[in-house]
Amino acid sequence: MSSRQVTRTKGFTLIELLVVIAIIAILIALLVPAVQKVREAAARTQSINNCKQLGLATHSFNDAVKRLPFNGVATNAINGDNTSGSCLWQILPYIDQQPFFAAGAANTTTGIQAFLCPGRGRPSVSTGGAWSDYQMNCYINSPAGAPNVADTKRTMVSLTDGTSNTIFYGHGQLGQSDYSLNTVVSGAAANGGRGNIQLAGTYATGRCNGATAQVNGRDIVGAGTAASSVNWGGPFPQGSIICMGDGTVRMFPYTTYTGGTITSGVASAGGTTFAAFLTPSGNETVTLPD
Repeated sequence: MSSRQVTRTKGFTLIELLVVIAIIAILIALLVPAVQKVREAAARTQSINNCKQLGLATHSFNDAVKRLPFNGVATNAINGDNTSGSCLWQILPYIDQQPFFAAGAANTTTGIQAFLCPGRGRPSVSTGGAWSDYQMNCYINSPAGAPNVADTKRTMVSLTDGTSNTIFYGHGQLGQSDYSLNTVVSGAAANGGRGNIQLAGTYATGRCNGATAQVNGRDIVGAGTAASSVNWGGPFPQGSIICMGDGTVRMFPYTTYTGGTITSGVASAGGTTFAAFLTPSGNETVTLPD
């Protein structure tokens, strides 16, 4: 008698299939946070590079014009020179945006990538023109930190606290619900980043006002308010990205945002408070964050 050998087809049992599915689910659960961290790190690096460009452009502006840019006054219409518009408008030729600058009028179709933080993912342009996620330290030109002041023609040499101890630019705080909006809102109460760079003397391009440093930390949830429109902040949990006067860029942890009263251009709290880094000639003793 001949015997026949029966060959069984190999396959997954139900239990084995469930185990494979569970393993895949675990790997995905581990992978998604890692991908998110990589994306956040890339956005943070790009934002640091943007701030670096602003710092270098300001140095080039100072070398060419013999003074620092200022945030302008409300009556400063664009007139094709370096005295009109906001501080960000004034430095356009020094970030390779001479055609944009020369055009003079508000461009409602083209934004400036160097002014936009990828951590927020906002529209690149508003209904009134290009806007910016980064704002100038208004104490550079005003002892009261007001955004709407005449040009004091301050130079790098007059920063007696030292350029490495003086903030030039950084993230302005913005309500997270405002990230997706592209409409311009006038007035200080709602202009925390929802104006445009053509308009001078606004909180959309400048930060700090009154007697306090107005620093509340990470971007808030909700629409912009009178409180948030003058604050420094940022979308990253580690802290706010800040460009110093020497062109270096640092991450200021929100724990350094201890406020501090500023009177006549001097931060009374002194020490490591954020306020001391805003005043350009307060002669405070400060410690830069690691």
